[in-house]
Amino acid sequence: MEKIEEKKPVSAGEVCWNLFNNLNHILVGFVCIYITYGAFKTGYSILTLHTILCTLGYQLLMAEGILALAPGNVWSYFFTRKTKTILHWILQAIGALFALVGMIVEYRNRGRHFGSLHAKLGLASGVFLIVTLVNGITNLYAKEMSRFIRPVFQRFFHNLMALATFVLGMASLYYGYEKRWVRSIASDEICWMLKIFGIFTIIFSSVAAVRNGYEQLRNIVHRD
Repeated sequence: MEKIEEKKPVSAGEVCWNLFNNLNHILVGFVCIYITYGAFKTGYSILTLHTILCTLGYQLLMAEGILALAPGNVWSYFFTRKTKTILHWILQAIGALFALVGMIVEYRNRGRHFGSLHAKLGLASGVFLIVTLVNGITNLYAKEMSRFIRPVFQRFFHNLMALATFVLGMASLYYGYEKRWVRSIASDEICWMLKIFGIFTIIFSSVAAVRNGYEQLRNIVHRD
């Protein structure tokens, strides 16, 4: 008689994670669709280009790039680890390009630079972003460089820098939702919704990255 394989029971924690993961995707989509709608509504300008590029770069592409590697992520669940890593790279690279171009066009358009908290956080994120991209490339050759530096150090540093980049970029968006351009297309209630949804995205897009970082740190500290 053929033995029936027993299915592993799903824990309450996994159910909650899946619910929040799905909700996170919905909120990311809402914010990006709303900002894109506002961009088409107001028409082309450098400020519009800056807003839409940075929003899509951080809140859509980078967030989804991080989630691509997360266990149980709804759209990458059945992909192999190699495919997830490739998708992570593609989404992060395009997101980084969007964010950097968005920052550059706004910098060239303004006479006064980095006077607001929104701008300072954006600048900090841009610096971290460049470092993260360079480190991401070296991380691809972690095995070849293992005679000089342990791969776990490479992965931990990349994870830490990428997380800092994302959080700083999302924090910049948070304060960006207080700017005149956003208030011209949204009510006070919608502005607060965008900010709250952004906080939610920071938290639930970072859970897996924080967990991986913790495991990497344990491997570093408890090395035999």
